[in-house]
Amino acid sequence: MALSRFPAYLTLMRRGEDPQCAYTCDQEPVALPETLRPSQRDRLSGVATRQALLERLEAIGELAPAASLSFVVVRVEGVALVNRMCGPDQGDEMLKAVAGLITKYTRATDMVGRLSGASFGIILQGAGPTGAAAAAARLSHHLGQLYSEGTRVDARVTVASGRGINADVLPAAATGALDDCG
Repeated sequence: MALSRFPAYLTLMRRGEDPQCAYTCDQEPVALPETLRPSQRDRLSGVATRQALLERLEAIGELAPAASLSFVVVRVEGVALVNRMCGPDQGDEMLKAVAGLITKYTRATDMVGRLSGASFGIILQGAGPTGAAAAAARLSHHLGQLYSEGTRVDARVTVASGRGINADVLPAAATGALDDCG
């Protein structure tokens, strides 16, 4: 008989939690680990830069080529519209809140980085397809509870998993899946 475990980085959702007051963009972001040098940190969101994230992904793939590895992509939709309607400061606050929420709901061994203007990537070291899908679903749920100026933040989440895959393959596969979905 196979043993299945509930991954340590997942928590059960609380019953009766009111999604209207779950998270707002004016909450303080979660403190980020101090393992990155200032040049490796995105100035706006505080998470890793694209280059630092992809370098870490490549290093993990080289160090443990047979280990499970997954890459999650989170794309925040409508940031340009928020920038136009409410100003760039509000759009920046939305991205900071998304980065803080992603960091809050990932493990200490995971690495979060900003891939582009409104996209974030997460390296899930040692997570296979099942664990990565659970993490992506959890992030999708919590990001769906995030509000900015009374409007729900629209974030799309995809994931790609593999073993010993270089830094180009997993992010491209996860982004491609995101593009295929619309």
